Amino acid sequence: MGRALGGLFFGLALVIFGVGLYNASHAAGVVGTHGTLTVERCWVEQGSRNSSDTTVCGGTFRSDDGKVVDDQASIRAKVKPGSKVSVQLGTGGRYVKVGFGETTRWIAMFFLGWLVAAFGMAFAATGMFPRSGMQVALITRAISGTKVGTVRKWFVRGGLAGAGVCLLLTLLAWLLS
Repeated sequence: MGRALGGLFFGLALVIFGVGLYNASHAAGVVGTHGTLTVERCWVEQGSRNSSDTTVCGGTFRSDDGKVVDDQASIRAKVKPGSKVSVQLGTGGRYVKVGFGETTRWIAMFFLGWLVAAFGMAFAATGMFPRSGMQVALITRAISGTKVGTVRKWFVRGGLAGAGVCLLLTLLAWLLS
């Protein structure tokens, strides 16, 4: 059971890596179709009991080359109606805001995936399935001093440092805008 739990955490980490890198590459303008979204209206989408409400703004997207026009484009962001927002069109018709702050925010998500992978390492290495918080501590202690423990320690340090730096850069970009 512990190895399956470790595999589950590794799978979740891969999803987080993918979402973070996909959105970071679009926010950096590396992939996708670049253009401008002219915001016409904004609304609030109600969250579930586990998530908060989200502001969504929509309007007309025009690609820089003029080949793509979408009057049903929308982004998850608080923007004043009438504003022009630099966005990147990705696969599936999804739009991502472009900019340094947006890019670093998505890279931070990538680093948070490192923490999820590190959490799963102990379970995958020992094969033990935790039934309480105390057992999680025992499983973690069981791998300390091993190669897996060393790799896990560096994943945690790298994930925290990378996410921390990215979030600070995101905050700095937000303050300067």
